[in-house]
Amino acid sequence: MKITVFGGDKRMLFAAKAFADRGHEVLLTGFDSLVSLCEIRVCTVHQAADECDVAVLPVRPVADGNLFAPYSQHPIRMRGLMALLGNKPVFCGSSQMIKPYYTGDIYDYTDDEIFTLRNAELTAEGAVELILREYEGAVCGSRILVTGYGRIGKVLSRYLSMMGADMTVAARKAFDRDQISAKGMTAADYPELDFSRYQVIVNTVPAEVIDKEAMAKMREDVFIIDLASMPGGVDFSAARDRELTCMHALSLPGKTAPLTAGIIIKDTIMNLLDREEILG
Repeated sequence: MKITVFGGDKRMLFAAKAFADRGHEVLLTGFDSLVSLCEIRVCTVHQAADECDVAVLPVRPVADGNLFAPYSQHPIRMRGLMALLGNKPVFCGSSQMIKPYYTGDIYDYTDDEIFTLRNAELTAEGAVELILREYEGAVCGSRILVTGYGRIGKVLSRYLSMMGADMTVAARKAFDRDQISAKGMTAADYPELDFSRYQVIVNTVPAEVIDKEAMAKMREDVFIIDLASMPGGVDFSAARDRELTCMHALSLPGKTAPLTAGIIIKDTIMNLLDREEILG
């Protein structure tokens, strides 16, 4: 089987290498500064689309109508790329983004439960690294709020609690709040939150749960991180108005652990190929 990896960030380079290490023939395109990667052939988009059996696209494959390919010197139009692929199976994240361009079979590896769990661990680890690097206080003893108790919120709150933070976790479901309390952390529903007491706030909810009213109550030295996908769950305009430190930390696994993130993408796609019996 010949696999082409089209564009993306560093994790896609490591995914390409992981496929090659598995014994597959791999092509790579959208990385114009590379001549080769190990024994992987770097080629043009036309060559890659023509020769491959399977196309692998980035976690967020589209940016302004182009393939997300930050290492490409020239834009790669999605409509043209999808036309070149014909009806070959395409693996990507955020599959809704490419459905307007493609009528063939699309497999979204970010919908896979194993992928989401392992990726949540990398995101939480990256958030801890970001706090340690950018927050001017120590985690141990700091009053930290995590909003949301999904996959990322569960892992992140556990990490920070183990590091000695005074942890509060906000969750809407009573069952989740019971779990949070059972783990020795403070559980709260959103109406109960006193935003003035937290030194670090990390949002994991992909809906605005930290609004202008919440921002008005925060300390001037608060450090805010939003891990939620676009458009996020934080009122960034209100944060700017108050000149609060607020970061939208997207795609952390690709920045802080691209090697492991790439291996997770490879593992997930190989499982999908086997499970769906793609290519026989």
